[in-house]
Amino acid sequence: MTTAATATTVHLARITLNPRSRDFHNDLRDHTALHRRISALFPDQAGTSPRTAHNVLYRLEREPTGAKLLIQSTGITINRNALPASYTTADIDYRELNPLLDWATPGRIIRYRIDANPLKTEFVPGRRGRRVPLTGEAALTWWERKAAHAGLTPQLILDTPQPPVLATRGDKKRARLNVTRFDGIATITDTHALRQAITTGIGQGRAYGLGLLSIAPHREQ
Repeated sequence: MTTAATATTVHLARITLNPRSRDFHNDLRDHTALHRRISALFPDQAGTSPRTAHNVLYRLEREPTGAKLLIQSTGITINRNALPASYTTADIDYRELNPLLDWATPGRIIRYRIDANPLKTEFVPGRRGRRVPLTGEAALTWWERKAAHAGLTPQLILDTPQPPVLATRGDKKRARLNVTRFDGIATITDTHALRQAITTGIGQGRAYGLGLLSIAPHREQ
């Protein structure tokens, strides 16, 4: 039986960013601005919070060949015409992920990537819990636990610190989120849990470009 969640189309847009774009660099300095930019790419019928209505997730990838912005959503995809003309250097690559998600069944081996904000909460009696960033072995343990909840058993984990996410919140205070990129190889154990994790994201900071889990079939070299 096909559930509504399974039937929903999952879209991915891959945008090659223009390193000379002033708009892009302004957005990069404050991920709140980047969040607003991405929200504006969805039609008005998506409501005031497309991220919630259509599970919008994104990730900025800085590569030697240039930067790319990956935007994933369910039900609808982005409107290219809402981007400033100078924002990109190539046509946007649009894909539907449902064939990949249908392929991703228990026992399959995949490559994965996610930018995440590993945290733990420290509790002090009589005080509000304090979130503490995790690094090193503690961050690896955090990801192993999250991966298990997402229907994955990691066989290989590579953790790489990324530039922190800087954002301005409503009270004008600057927020700083530490970011770790987890790349690796994993075996799928639970199709439903994996689809849910890919569709809705993992961990904190999803409004600021974190939590998007990307997978691809693993092929031996």
